[in-house]
Amino acid sequence: MNWLDLRLAQSAVVVYFAVAVLLGLEAMLRRVRLKIAWLAVLVAGAVLHAAALVARSAVSGEVPFTDLFEYTLFMSFAIVLAYLLFFRKRLPTAGALAVVVVALLLLGSASFLFYSDPTGAMMPALKSHWLYIHVSLAALGETFFTVGFVSSLLYLAKRRTADSRSLEALDRLTYKAVSMGFPLFTAGAMVAGAVWAKQAWGAYWSWDPKEVLSLVVWLVYAIYLHARLVRGLRGVTVALISIIGFILTIFTIFGTLIFGGLHSYG
Repeated sequence: MNWLDLRLAQSAVVVYFAVAVLLGLEAMLRRVRLKIAWLAVLVAGAVLHAAALVARSAVSGEVPFTDLFEYTLFMSFAIVLAYLLFFRKRLPTAGALAVVVVALLLLGSASFLFYSDPTGAMMPALKSHWLYIHVSLAALGETFFTVGFVSSLLYLAKRRTADSRSLEALDRLTYKAVSMGFPLFTAGAMVAGAVWAKQAWGAYWSWDPKEVLSLVVWLVYAIYLHARLVRGLRGVTVALISIIGFILTIFTIFGTLIFGGLHSYG
């Protein structure tokens, strides 16, 4: 097996690993040139990553949203792109390192553990535009949940040493990320997913393991928003809710490997 998409994805893994090393060096040495270097290398990795998505689509003839490899390939790219476009100036070096590590782990697992033949026949249930809406919006929602997870981790790590202004900025960043991710996840995982399920399997809800886990994730982030907006909670409590939500998100993505079900192809 020597598909171009796989070679490009694995090359991006190597580049992201180099970025993580450079970020670690910058955290220790605090050199401006290192920041310029890792940003340039990160952009190069994102270009390779995007090329892997294009190559996958070219070989399969479909939008690359149909299995676990393609989902993690897309989501890890979305994480890097979201960081570069929206959060690069808002996260400190430690936050950038955490974002890159998450993307690296997702892409690495996709490339070395879950690669699938792009020329295989597609299941009839996957031939729907509702699938593309469902998967793309869900993955984008989870991308922003990733940023919220990172800023929550930083909040907990720095709560005894950082000044109140820095902590408030991290708390606001978590809220912004979750508030961006929640409507996307709702529209993709819950609404479009239900419509696609009706089209593919004849029912909006089937108590499939991935459906149940997605509902749990949705409830956790709904609790986060309720706690912050209605109850006015800040700080450690909502940071912990955000972290729990992300852990459950990752479990939901890979849960089909354990539970199977209607989503076992992806």
